[in-house]
Amino acid sequence: MSSAAPPLARDNPRLVWAAALIVAALGAYIMFDAMPGLNWGIWTAAACVGLLLVARDRGTSGTPLLLVLTTAVVLAAGAGVTADQIMVGFICLAVMLSLALAMVLAIAPDFRRITALFVIAAPFVAAGNALAESFRRFVDLSGRFRSARARATVRGVAITVPIIVVFALLLASADPVFATWRDQVVRIISTWEFIPRLIFFCVLLVITLGAFSFAARQPIPSVREPNLVEGIGDRRLGGTERLILVSSITGLFWLFIAVQLSYLFGNMPTVPGSTMSFAEYAQRGFGELTVVATLSVLLIVLTERYGQLNGHAKKLRFITLALLLAVAIMLASAFHRVQLYEAAYGYTVSRLYAQAYMLVLAVGLAALTFEVMATVDTGRLFRRVFAMAAAVFVVVVFWNHEAWIADENIDRSITTGKELDVNYVTTGLSPNAVPLVVSRLAALPDTARARIQQALASRYASGRQLRDEQWFEWNYRRQAAREALASIGITPAPGKQSPTS
Repeated sequence: MSSAAPPLARDNPRLVWAAALIVAALGAYIMFDAMPGLNWGIWTAAACVGLLLVARDRGTSGTPLLLVLTTAVVLAAGAGVTADQIMVGFICLAVMLSLALAMVLAIAPDFRRITALFVIAAPFVAAGNALAESFRRFVDLSGRFRSARARATVRGVAITVPIIVVFALLLASADPVFATWRDQVVRIISTWEFIPRLIFFCVLLVITLGAFSFAARQPIPSVREPNLVEGIGDRRLGGTERLILVSSITGLFWLFIAVQLSYLFGNMPTVPGSTMSFAEYAQRGFGELTVVATLSVLLIVLTERYGQLNGHAKKLRFITLALLLAVAIMLASAFHRVQLYEAAYGYTVSRLYAQAYMLVLAVGLAALTFEVMATVDTGRLFRRVFAMAAAVFVVVVFWNHEAWIADENIDRSITTGKELDVNYVTTGLSPNAVPLVVSRLAALPDTARARIQQALASRYASGRQLRDEQWFEWNYRRQAAREALASIGITPAPGKQSPTS
């Protein structure tokens, strides 16, 4: 009879500790009290390399793990490109989710493990296991300090450090570089600025040590995920009930399309006798139709997952495809209504994001259609849609969509003669749009140009949005915004410098 190996029987504690200390120290240096910039990409890359090295040492560095880690690095690099603080917040959440997924995948890299439930639970599972593994590491380390060799090392360090400090202080009087280092150390100690940074380092150490320790676990064998389609025991929705439900919803949707066929893709506010404004038409249309489309997709997935056939397989497939077509038509109508709204009132970030969501939903509809035509695998469907959503998010992060929005609104104002929303162009958009706005000033009327320059000076002259940066805080679009503002005589005031500057 063979006994299972303990979870950490063959791990490499030196590699785990070294990687965790290096990553935590790097984070304390370039992440603490720093603007988002190059530092996010650098630190995330370091954390991913550490996790990959530990997983490789254990023989679990498969393609799924590498793909998730690469996604985390690409997303984190976006913090060095975009200057939109809201987008930076979403990047932070996406990177945290990617690292949590990578940590959980590290002990068994298998694409089939990535399901909706797996992704939802990953942050909580990763956090709990990281804390537990970190605690275990510290307990194990405390036991090692009881050995004679460890006590000798501690005594050696206690004797050496005071002597090194004395020699360093003496050398500081003979060399200007050493003198600068001495003054910096004295200033940091005297102002107690090292305390918050030290706490930040300890927090990062606990997180990274726990994550790397979890990745150093005994690899678990790749287990084939159960085919959800084959599970009959949990299919509680009967075939007849399912047929009635899907048929009724399909009939309702096609009745809605037939009744409104004359203006579903048209311009409702121009219909004689209509009292509906553009705003009401577009906003209500988008809100209702998009919610209906989203709920319909979820309903179809749930009925495919938990519904039985009971001899109605052909009928259910035909009706489900008809339902998917109706949902696609309504989704296209919602997209068209947002386009009408943009043509009437201009482009905004929220409207663009709404269209991006509808595109992802359309891809989900297409993927679900292929699944319904064959055999629905909910895990595979989720992976496809999740990958598409991640790709769209990466495009939104790196594409300067705010500059495009400003450009389109300025063009619209020039060609139609409608008044430009100066407040939105200058304060509703992030510094990402500043270079484009400055470059288009010459094409605007004198009044609009003066208002834009005044608004830009009011927002950015204080330096709060575009403060002076250290090398690891460098951000491509913040730098471009500073240069564009300087070209029209607006120089942001120096920002607060970090203690390490």
